[in-house]
Amino acid sequence: MPKHHITLKPQHSGGYLAILTDEHGNFVEFGKCQSEERDGKRHITGPSTRGLMGWVFDLWPIGGGLFHATVTDNRDWLIVFHDCETVMDAGQKCIEGWTNDVRTLESAEKRAAA
Repeated sequence: MPKHHITLKPQHSGGYLAILTDEHGNFVEFGKCQSEERDGKRHITGPSTRGLMGWVFDLWPIGGGLFHATVTDNRDWLIVFHDCETVMDAGQKCIEGWTNDVRTLESAEKRAAA
């Protein structure tokens, strides 16, 4: 069973709410996600607003109705969600993904020293 789960739901305000949870029930909320155009694709992105602060969520379409998402603290960790898909949750469309793809980021200082 994958250790990390991401869910993205539309909010009444026109924005989006993404929630990252781990196998222990810990979570990070990204409550101010917005849609933006980048590299010719529509991305939904936003900062963490509850739980661990300083994290960033990013999701974009990869074709065939699937999406790719990343969550990072831009310092130590990158969590990659491949093949997220649209599902129905309580009559509402949302995007959901599962992963074990957790990567450590090498600091700029370590890269320079190498």
